[in-house]
Amino acid sequence: MVDSGYGIRLLSEAKTDKGMQRSNNEDSVKVWGQDNAVLAVVADGMGGAAAGEEASRIAVDTIYSQLFTQHHKHLADYNHLSENDLVDRMAEAVRQANTNIIARAVEVPELKGMGTTLTMAFARNADVVIAHVGDSRAYLVDGYDHSIIQLTSDHSFVQALVDAGHISDDEADNHPMKNVLYRALGQAGDVDVDLITGVILNAGDRIVLCSDGLTLHVKPPEIAKIVLSDDNPQRIVNHLVDLANQRGGRDNISAVAIVALGVASQDDHELIRIDYEDDDPTLPMR
Repeated sequence: MVDSGYGIRLLSEAKTDKGMQRSNNEDSVKVWGQDNAVLAVVADGMGGAAAGEEASRIAVDTIYSQLFTQHHKHLADYNHLSENDLVDRMAEAVRQANTNIIARAVEVPELKGMGTTLTMAFARNADVVIAHVGDSRAYLVDGYDHSIIQLTSDHSFVQALVDAGHISDDEADNHPMKNVLYRALGQAGDVDVDLITGVILNAGDRIVLCSDGLTLHVKPPEIAKIVLSDDNPQRIVNHLVDLANQRGGRDNISAVAIVALGVASQDDHELIRIDYEDDDPTLPMR
């Protein structure tokens, strides 16, 4: 069960754009916010023609249908769930999205081979759970020390080379196979879902979800600077997308911003920040 007394208020917004060089937008994004809970999804489709658009749309629609049910009609209905139960429900929703994409490709042969990434964040007051498949990303930006932490790991062949020590991060940025994925929705009957827990928000922190069309042009330190420069999530996502377009917009661009604002305590009306014994930024536990 989630404690509602963390002294923060959650604001959120999403934006997607086809970019400057693509004729259509294969990304799908969605944010639902209610009663200091936020569910956000970014899906970056692939497959050519309209297939990528269809795959990412199915993914987002499935997340909605799986998590907004007869027993959980509103986000606030999830406050009574333990983190383990929430993780299970999120993972099952992603797996169902995978099944639905494959089924649709069987029904419509011209959609064969379509797929999508999916990165989802469920924030309940200060607690955040991430579900992830592909190379869209989730970041935690610390409002205290202005650091940015990538919470997800790209499921790409180039990232695997980096993790194995065969190439550097700089070499990965310009590698010809940087967009080749070894894991995505719609590619196999079973899909492994990365689930990141232990993410805690303090007043001033931000969660950012984005497709690779953003990180192609805007690097993490720049993302951190932009999202901390404003408390309005709509202006934040507009700024991120506009900057990526100004720098070429070579891919579809999607961004979600979740802003944790401090609220006054009932006793002294001062901003509350949760402090821990060490000064290290919060890191996810897999």
